Amino acid sequence: MFLLMMIVATACGPSGSDQVAVAELPDPAIYALTIGELPEVRLAWQQTYNQTTIELGNKWNYTAYQAYQPGNLGIELESGFAVNNDVVLYGVDISREDLPQPPEALGTIQDISWKSVSQTRRLGDKSAVWKTTIGEMLTPVWWLEFYQGHAYVRISLLGFPDQIAPTILYGLGDILATRLPRSTATLLSDAATQIATQPLPQPTPNPQVSLTPDTSPISPTVASGESQDHLVPLSYIAPPGDTGMVTYFDDSGRQLTDALFGLNDILIDQGNGTAFEWVGWTEATEPVTMTFRFNDNTSIAVVKIGFNHREGLGVFVPSRVTINGVIFEPAEEDVPDNQRKDLPFTGPFTGPEVQVVLHHRGRGWILVDEVQFFPGN
Repeated sequence: MFLLMMIVATACGPSGSDQVAVAELPDPAIYALTIGELPEVRLAWQQTYNQTTIELGNKWNYTAYQAYQPGNLGIELESGFAVNNDVVLYGVDISREDLPQPPEALGTIQDISWKSVSQTRRLGDKSAVWKTTIGEMLTPVWWLEFYQGHAYVRISLLGFPDQIAPTILYGLGDILATRLPRSTATLLSDAATQIATQPLPQPTPNPQVSLTPDTSPISPTVASGESQDHLVPLSYIAPPGDTGMVTYFDDSGRQLTDALFGLNDILIDQGNGTAFEWVGWTEATEPVTMTFRFNDNTSIAVVKIGFNHREGLGVFVPSRVTINGVIFEPAEEDVPDNQRKDLPFTGPFTGPEVQVVLHHRGRGWILVDEVQFFPGN
């Protein structure tokens, strides 16, 4: 849920005459908040998102951080904090434009009611602050945005009590306000700046036949009418995966069919490296299209896909799964929160190729550890 709060700042129309070609704008991530600048919450901060995108007339970077601790059998309460940060650079000076309203939906929570907050001080050329509460626990959310020259900035806090949220919010805003370029010349010179937090290059997948035996600690259930022996594709083609707290790459080019299953905790190292079993995609890869190849017109009764659902880390069940043109719409709760589960999709599906297409449920991640194909009796 925390990762789903990015605002579409491109709705703000440009003004001013200080034109800069979008291609010459720096990566806005060089101005964004870093882990070392986040407030102390007695939990470890982790980066859950970092994406830079070029749009018509602007570049924006969305960075998200979270500190999360699940409850422990009634001894410790679940606690979580999040800081989300947008930095948008426009090709023209936009400081005179009106600020957009925060969105009316955050993740799956609809009809958000925002209250404008009186500002104790202003940031940039124009700024505004709102607050609200969301969910059954009435989690406080604070939202600050401001313009400065060619830049739009949005910072949101989740989970911080109202007593301390304003101080933290303005403190983080001050960091960005002082960091943003004060002139077009500085903006252009910043284009040469490189940062270590930019996404790592993604490897090219190398599909192969899976020969790895099933060593998973989790035994997937077989639905009625399925054969106990599943069919292993000859090869497959799929997007290689994205980087979050760790890399969710398909490192071997066969992780989706290697019979290695993940656990409920997606960050567990089962001996192959942290989160090795999981391949993950952000909504930057939308939809996620996977094509599995067999040696003939194979008849498949059921396709099982292993998903993880962890809302605290922005991992969701797809809103739609299409297999060879057949559409399925799994419910979010089909995989309980903070758990891993195989979801069966019943065919029949035939052909030398089976195409599986996953659609994101808003912003966030889809994580898959294994795709299995079961023939009929």
